[in-house]
Amino acid sequence: MTFSKEFEKGKIERAFNLIKEADYVLIGAGSGLSTAAGIDYGGEEFRKKFKPFIEKYDFTDLYTSSFYDFDSQEEYWAYWAKHIAFANTKREGLPLYKNIYEAIKEKDYFVITTNVDDQFYKTGFDKDRIFRVQR
Repeated sequence: MTFSKEFEKGKIERAFNLIKEADYVLIGAGSGLSTAAGIDYGGEEFRKKFKPFIEKYDFTDLYTSSFYDFDSQEEYWAYWAKHIAFANTKREGLPLYKNIYEAIKEKDYFVITTNVDDQFYKTGFDKDRIFRVQR
């Protein structure tokens, strides 16, 4: 194991121990957590699934493409149906989120997130303890 991996492992262990000792846990999560969990909104899977939109509109990733001003409502909703399926409905709860839940489920916790992928909901977090900034 390299120094960097040992250092990162040590940081994760320290964080886990702090969580175990904590009475309250506040989780603030954005796209970085979902990226760490394995969702790549601009990678190969995105390029494969959105190829016609990429070719027509030169999209580079899921986030920036969501601000595009389509020429018609039909195209807008065709894009958004695909977007929602890709980012949310076709994706099960991921191991990283499950591991976080296992670490805090007995704690008094609250989640504030900008993520729209519903990973907190899909992995067991109490819906009444989640504030989702975006829908």
